[in-house]
Amino acid sequence: MGIAEIHEDIIRTHILTRLDGRSLAAAGCTSSRLQSLSSDHRLWSDICSSNWPSTQHPVATQAIVNFTSGHRSFFSDAFLAPSHRLMTTASSHRTTEIISAVDIRYQNQLVVSKIESTNTTPSKWFQSTPFRIDLLEPKELVEKGIKVPGDDQAIQLNLEKHMTLSWILIDPRLNRAVNLSSIKPVSVNRNWLTDEVELTFAIVTAVDYDLHENSHVICNVEVTCGVKGGGSELYVSGVSLTVQDIDGKCLNGKDSMVILEGVTVAERRWCHGGGEEYGGYIQRRRERKEKMEMRERRLDMVRVACVMGFLMAFWSMALY
Repeated sequence: MGIAEIHEDIIRTHILTRLDGRSLAAAGCTSSRLQSLSSDHRLWSDICSSNWPSTQHPVATQAIVNFTSGHRSFFSDAFLAPSHRLMTTASSHRTTEIISAVDIRYQNQLVVSKIESTNTTPSKWFQSTPFRIDLLEPKELVEKGIKVPGDDQAIQLNLEKHMTLSWILIDPRLNRAVNLSSIKPVSVNRNWLTDEVELTFAIVTAVDYDLHENSHVICNVEVTCGVKGGGSELYVSGVSLTVQDIDGKCLNGKDSMVILEGVTVAERRWCHGGGEEYGGYIQRRRERKEKMEMRERRLDMVRVACVMGFLMAFWSMALY
C-alpha cells in the first residue's frame, strides 16, 4: 500500500504526530499532499512545546503566532544554529522588547522552564550600561527533586555530560527567534568560594566591524548550580545572559542589541555546538591579553628609560 492510498486522517493522527521536527520538515518535501498535511500548525505547536516547554507560556505563544508560518517558522529559527559570522550588523534599534524562552534539563528531566521579557526601549541608561538578563531573582533557588549522585568530581562530570540548556531569544518586531545556547556546556568550573558548579553555554560570532578593536564577540549564558545535603538534590541558583567582547568585557545595551539583532536574522546552519569555536575564542582572548601585557611592559621600560635619562641629565647639569 502506497502513501497515496492511506486516508489523510490516519496520516495526520497516527504518522505525522510520531515525527520529530526535522523528520516532519523532511516529510513535507516529498509530495504536495504531505506538504499540506505537515503544515498543520497544531503539529508544529506540539513539537515546539515538546522541545521547549517554555514556549507554551502565553507571552511566547502570542509572539510566535505572528511569525510568517507560526510555530513552523519558529521551529526553523530556533532548531537551527545561527551562522558564526554576521554579514551585517546595522540596526536602528527599534526593538522595544525581547522575550527569552529558557529551558534547562538534566538527563532530559526539566529543571528550569521560564519566560522572561526584557524592556529594550532606547534610553541613555540602557545604551550605556552593561547588558545583562538575569532569569532568577537574587537568592532564588530552583529545585525539582532531581538527584545527582557521587562526590564533588563526579557531580561536576555528570552536570557537564547530562545538563543541556536552550535560551531562545524572540524578537516580536522582527518576528524572528534564535537559540543563543550551545545546548551542551562549553565550559564547566567549580567556584572555590561557594563550591557551586558554574556551567557556560555560549555561541561565538564574528561581525563585519570592530566594536573593541576585535570582531569576535560571544553570547554567554552562565548557569550556577549545586547539590543540597546528603540527598544530592540538584538546585539552580543563577541563570544569566551577557554579550561579551574578546576581552571578556560585557557590552552595553546599544552594542548588545546590535549583536543580538544581527544573530537573530543571520543565516542558519544545522549543527548546534560551539566547543571548538569557544576554545578558539578563549585562545584569541589569551593571545590578545599576552600582547597587551607585552605592550605594557615595553611602555614601562620606555618610561623607566626616560626617567633615568631625565635624572642623569638633571644631575649632570647640577654637578657642572
